[in-house]
Amino acid sequence: MSLVPWRQRGERGGSGAMDSITRFRDEMDDVFSRFFGPMDFGRSMTSGFAFGPRMDLTESDKSMKVTVELPGVSPEDIDLNVTGNTLSIKGEKKGDREEKEGEVQYVERQYGCFQRSIQLPATVDANSVEANFKNGILTVTLAKKPEAIAKRIAVKAG
Repeated sequence: MSLVPWRQRGERGGSGAMDSITRFRDEMDDVFSRFFGPMDFGRSMTSGFAFGPRMDLTESDKSMKVTVELPGVSPEDIDLNVTGNTLSIKGEKKGDREEKEGEVQYVERQYGCFQRSIQLPATVDANSVEANFKNGILTVTLAKKPEAIAKRIAVKAG
């Protein structure tokens, strides 16, 4: 694969400037798709979630906790589900802001979809999930299966 395919005329048919631009755009789409996965750039680049919301994963002795930053998103616009051992978080950010000062009017709209999925370890009980949303932060707590919780064994002298 050439690093500069738009300079190679006639390789994919056609030799006009528009063919070169189209090939260049296709190559850039391929690069972004390979790096970030398939995306709908038309919607997601305006949303503030161009590559998905930030997500943290922490683990304790008895559970795993997923924390997701979703500022400006309403809890009703969040779809959370566990399928097999995959936790999926989907949603939509909707927002309008309008200010009017005399003859000047300022209108700002933010819309966009997002989705994040993570593979859960087999030690998590997918039937025991709690989700809380407060101040733009979604916290999902997944309990560990009883057999996955470490058991302390006392050592006896003797």
